[in-house]
Amino acid sequence: MDHIDALIVSHGQPSSPDPAEAALAAYVAQVQAHVPDLRLGSATLAKPGSLDAQLERMAPGAVIYPLFMSDGWFVRTCLAGRVGDAPFAVMTPFGMDPDLPDLAAAGLRAEGWADGDPLLLVAHGSGSGRPAPERATDDFAKALATALGGANITVGFLEQSPTIPEVAKGLPDNVLCLPFFAMEGDHVREDVHEELGECAFKGRVLPVISQLPGVDAMVARAIKAKLAEGSAAQQAASA
Repeated sequence: MDHIDALIVSHGQPSSPDPAEAALAAYVAQVQAHVPDLRLGSATLAKPGSLDAQLERMAPGAVIYPLFMSDGWFVRTCLAGRVGDAPFAVMTPFGMDPDLPDLAAAGLRAEGWADGDPLLLVAHGSGSGRPAPERATDDFAKALATALGGANITVGFLEQSPTIPEVAKGLPDNVLCLPFFAMEGDHVREDVHEELGECAFKGRVLPVISQLPGVDAMVARAIKAKLAEGSAAQQAASA
Protein backbone atom coordinates (compact mmCIF):
# COMPACT_ATOMS: atom_id res chain seq x y z
CA MET A 1 0.00 0.00 0.00
CA ASP A 2 1.27 3.46 -0.91
CA HIS A 3 1.82 5.63 2.13
CA ILE A 4 0.75 9.29 2.34
CA ASP A 5 3.20 11.96 3.50
CA ALA A 6 0.51 14.63 3.90
CA LEU A 7 -3.27 14.58 3.91
CA ILE A 8 -5.21 17.62 2.75
CA VAL A 9 -8.65 17.77 4.37
CA SER A 10 -11.61 20.00 3.55
CA HIS A 11 -15.20 20.21 4.75
CA GLY A 12 -16.93 18.87 1.64
CA GLN A 13 -20.64 18.86 0.91
CA PRO A 14 -22.80 16.75 3.28
CA SER A 15 -25.82 16.79 0.97
CA SER A 16 -23.78 15.59 -2.03
CA PRO A 17 -20.37 14.37 -0.88
CA ASP A 18 -18.95 12.80 -4.05
CA PRO A 19 -18.57 15.94 -6.26
CA ALA A 20 -16.83 17.83 -3.44
CA GLU A 21 -14.57 14.84 -2.80
CA ALA A 22 -13.62 14.78 -6.49
CA ALA A 23 -13.07 18.55 -6.56
CA LEU A 24 -10.71 18.32 -3.60
CA ALA A 25 -8.80 15.44 -5.21
CA ALA A 26 -8.37 17.55 -8.36
CA TYR A 27 -7.03 20.46 -6.32
CA VAL A 28 -4.64 18.22 -4.43
CA ALA A 29 -3.34 16.99 -7.79
CA GLN A 30 -2.41 20.62 -8.56
CA VAL A 31 -0.58 20.88 -5.25
CA GLN A 32 1.09 17.51 -5.84
CA ALA A 33 2.68 18.81 -9.04
CA HIS A 34 4.82 21.16 -6.94
CA VAL A 35 6.13 18.41 -4.64
CA PRO A 36 6.78 15.35 -6.85
CA ASP A 37 8.99 13.86 -4.12
CA LEU A 38 6.04 13.64 -1.71
CA ARG A 39 2.82 11.68 -1.82
CA LEU A 40 -0.32 13.66 -0.98
CA GLY A 41 -3.78 12.39 -0.16
CA SER A 42 -7.16 14.06 0.17
CA ALA A 43 -10.35 13.58 2.17
CA THR A 44 -13.46 15.56 2.98
CA LEU A 45 -15.09 15.38 6.37
CA ALA A 46 -18.50 15.07 4.72
CA LYS A 47 -17.89 11.85 2.80
CA PRO A 48 -18.44 8.85 5.10
CA GLY A 49 -15.31 6.77 5.56
CA SER A 50 -13.04 8.98 3.49
CA LEU A 51 -10.95 10.45 6.31
CA ASP A 52 -10.63 7.15 8.16
CA ALA A 53 -9.45 5.35 5.03
CA GLN A 54 -6.79 7.97 4.34
CA LEU A 55 -5.58 8.04 7.95
CA GLU A 56 -4.81 4.34 7.64
CA ARG A 57 -2.52 5.10 4.69
CA MET A 58 -0.47 7.81 6.39
CA ALA A 59 3.23 7.27 6.89
CA PRO A 60 4.97 7.80 10.25
CA GLY A 61 5.61 11.52 10.67
CA ALA A 62 2.93 12.47 8.13
CA VAL A 63 0.99 15.71 8.55
CA ILE A 64 -2.58 16.88 8.04
CA TYR A 65 -3.20 20.13 6.17
CA PRO A 66 -6.65 21.64 6.90
CA LEU A 67 -7.99 23.36 3.78
CA PHE A 68 -10.13 25.58 5.98
CA MET A 69 -10.18 29.34 6.37
CA SER A 70 -9.83 29.47 10.17
CA ASP A 71 -8.89 27.39 13.20
CA GLY A 72 -12.49 27.25 14.31
CA TRP A 73 -14.76 24.39 15.36
CA PHE A 74 -14.24 22.24 12.27
CA VAL A 75 -10.47 22.19 12.74
CA ARG A 76 -10.09 22.31 16.52
CA THR A 77 -13.01 20.08 17.44
CA CYS A 78 -14.41 18.13 14.49
CA LEU A 79 -11.18 17.28 12.67
CA ALA A 80 -9.21 16.88 15.90
CA GLY A 81 -11.87 14.53 17.23
CA ARG A 82 -11.86 12.46 14.06
CA VAL A 83 -8.07 12.18 14.10
CA GLY A 84 -8.11 11.24 17.78
CA ASP A 85 -4.84 9.90 19.15
CA ALA A 86 -3.30 9.28 15.73
CA PRO A 87 0.27 10.69 15.80
CA PHE A 88 -0.13 13.17 12.96
CA ALA A 89 0.46 16.90 13.34
CA VAL A 90 -2.41 19.13 12.21
CA MET A 91 -1.00 22.18 10.44
CA THR A 92 -2.10 25.82 10.46
CA PRO A 93 -5.27 26.13 8.34
CA PHE A 94 -5.02 27.36 4.77
CA GLY A 95 -6.76 30.72 5.36
CA MET A 96 -4.27 31.66 8.08
CA ASP A 97 -1.09 31.12 6.04
CA PRO A 98 0.97 34.32 6.33
CA ASP A 99 1.90 34.13 2.63
CA LEU A 100 -1.73 34.16 1.47
CA PRO A 101 -2.38 37.95 1.58
CA ASP A 102 0.56 38.75 -0.70
CA LEU A 103 -0.47 36.07 -3.20
CA ALA A 104 -4.05 37.32 -3.13
CA ALA A 105 -2.85 40.88 -3.72
CA ALA A 106 -0.84 39.76 -6.74
CA GLY A 107 -3.84 37.83 -8.05
CA LEU A 108 -6.15 40.81 -7.63
CA ARG A 109 -3.77 43.08 -9.52
CA ALA A 110 -3.54 40.48 -12.29
CA GLU A 111 -7.34 40.56 -12.46
CA GLY A 112 -7.26 44.31 -13.04
CA TRP A 113 -7.56 45.75 -9.54
CA ALA A 114 -5.79 49.12 -9.32
CA ASP A 115 -5.01 51.48 -6.45
CA GLY A 116 -8.17 53.19 -5.26
CA ASP A 117 -10.54 50.58 -6.71
CA PRO A 118 -13.21 49.13 -4.41
CA LEU A 119 -12.83 45.56 -3.17
CA LEU A 120 -15.41 43.29 -1.56
CA LEU A 121 -14.27 40.31 0.51
CA VAL A 122 -17.03 37.78 1.20
CA ALA A 123 -16.68 35.01 3.77
CA HIS A 124 -18.74 32.39 5.57
CA GLY A 125 -18.73 33.72 9.11
CA SER A 126 -20.44 31.87 11.94
CA GLY A 127 -24.18 31.70 12.46
CA SER A 128 -23.61 30.37 15.97
CA GLY A 129 -21.43 33.27 17.08
CA ARG A 130 -18.11 31.42 17.18
CA PRO A 131 -15.34 34.04 16.93
CA ALA A 132 -12.69 32.18 14.90
CA PRO A 133 -14.18 32.63 11.39
CA GLU A 134 -14.70 36.37 11.81
CA ARG A 135 -11.29 36.82 13.41
CA ALA A 136 -9.50 34.98 10.60
CA THR A 137 -11.39 36.96 7.96
CA ASP A 138 -10.64 40.29 9.62
CA ASP A 139 -6.97 39.40 10.06
CA PHE A 140 -6.73 38.44 6.41
CA ALA A 141 -8.53 41.60 5.27
CA LYS A 142 -6.11 43.79 7.24
CA ALA A 143 -3.07 41.97 5.83
CA LEU A 144 -4.49 42.12 2.30
CA ALA A 145 -5.15 45.85 2.64
CA THR A 146 -1.52 46.34 3.64
CA ALA A 147 -0.30 44.19 0.75
CA LEU A 148 -2.37 46.35 -1.61
CA GLY A 149 -0.88 49.56 -0.28
CA GLY A 150 -3.67 50.56 2.06
CA ALA A 151 -6.70 49.43 0.06
CA ASN A 152 -10.21 50.01 1.40
CA ILE A 153 -11.75 46.53 1.74
CA THR A 154 -15.42 45.93 2.50
CA VAL A 155 -16.17 42.64 4.30
CA GLY A 156 -19.50 40.80 4.21
CA PHE A 157 -20.56 37.41 5.60
CA LEU A 158 -23.04 34.70 4.67
CA GLU A 159 -24.00 33.74 8.22
CA GLN A 160 -23.47 36.80 10.39
CA SER A 161 -23.48 40.58 10.31
CA PRO A 162 -22.55 42.52 8.38
CA THR A 163 -24.23 40.42 5.72
CA ILE A 164 -23.27 40.45 2.07
CA PRO A 165 -26.40 42.36 0.92
CA GLU A 166 -25.92 44.91 3.72
CA VAL A 167 -22.43 45.87 2.58
CA ALA A 168 -22.62 45.22 -1.17
CA LYS A 169 -25.68 47.28 -2.05
CA GLY A 170 -23.85 50.60 -2.05
CA LEU A 171 -20.68 49.54 -3.86
CA PRO A 172 -19.82 50.95 -7.31
CA ASP A 173 -20.05 48.89 -10.47
CA ASN A 174 -16.29 48.43 -10.85
CA VAL A 175 -15.93 46.53 -7.58
CA LEU A 176 -14.17 43.15 -7.52
CA CYS A 177 -15.51 40.49 -5.17
CA LEU A 178 -13.05 37.97 -3.72
CA PRO A 179 -14.61 34.91 -2.01
CA PHE A 180 -12.61 34.02 1.11
CA PHE A 181 -13.47 30.33 0.77
CA ALA A 182 -11.25 27.28 0.41
CA MET A 183 -13.26 25.51 -2.30
CA GLU A 184 -15.92 26.60 -4.73
CA GLY A 185 -18.80 24.63 -3.28
CA ASP A 186 -22.50 25.44 -3.04
CA HIS A 187 -21.84 28.31 -0.63
CA VAL A 188 -20.02 30.17 -3.38
CA ARG A 189 -21.80 28.91 -6.50
CA GLU A 190 -25.26 29.42 -5.03
CA ASP A 191 -25.40 31.31 -1.72
CA VAL A 192 -22.88 34.06 -2.43
CA HIS A 193 -24.28 34.75 -5.90
CA GLU A 194 -27.85 34.69 -4.59
CA GLU A 195 -27.07 37.25 -1.89
CA LEU A 196 -25.20 39.45 -4.34
CA GLY A 197 -28.20 39.24 -6.64
CA GLU A 198 -30.45 40.51 -3.86
CA CYS A 199 -28.67 43.86 -3.97
CA ALA A 200 -28.29 44.05 -7.76
CA PHE A 201 -24.51 43.68 -7.50
CA LYS A 202 -22.88 44.88 -10.72
CA GLY A 203 -19.27 44.00 -9.93
CA ARG A 204 -17.23 40.94 -10.91
CA VAL A 205 -16.93 37.86 -8.70
CA LEU A 206 -13.47 36.28 -8.81
CA PRO A 207 -12.63 32.61 -8.24
CA VAL A 208 -12.29 31.46 -4.64
CA ILE A 209 -8.97 32.38 -3.12
CA SER A 210 -7.48 28.88 -3.41
CA GLN A 211 -7.76 29.17 -7.21
CA LEU A 212 -5.65 32.32 -7.52
CA PRO A 213 -2.25 31.91 -9.23
CA GLY A 214 0.50 30.59 -6.99
CA VAL A 215 -1.75 29.54 -4.12
CA ASP A 216 -1.45 25.81 -4.82
CA ALA A 217 2.35 26.22 -4.74
CA MET A 218 1.99 28.00 -1.38
CA VAL A 219 0.16 24.98 0.04
CA ALA A 220 2.89 22.70 -1.28
CA ARG A 221 5.63 24.84 0.31
CA ALA A 222 3.86 24.86 3.67
CA ILE A 223 3.53 21.08 3.67
CA LYS A 224 7.14 20.53 2.64
CA ALA A 225 8.37 22.93 5.32
CA LYS A 226 6.30 21.24 8.03
CA LEU A 227 7.58 17.80 7.08
CA ALA A 228 11.16 19.08 7.10
CA GLU A 229 10.56 20.64 10.52
CA GLY A 230 9.27 17.34 11.86
CA SER A 231 12.20 15.43 10.38
CA ALA A 232 14.72 17.83 11.91
CA ALA A 233 13.05 17.56 15.32
CA GLN A 234 13.12 13.76 15.12
CA GLN A 235 16.81 13.77 14.21
CA ALA A 236 17.62 16.15 17.07
CA ALA A 237 15.73 13.96 19.53
CA SER A 238 17.64 10.85 18.48
CA ALA A 239 21.06 12.55 18.43
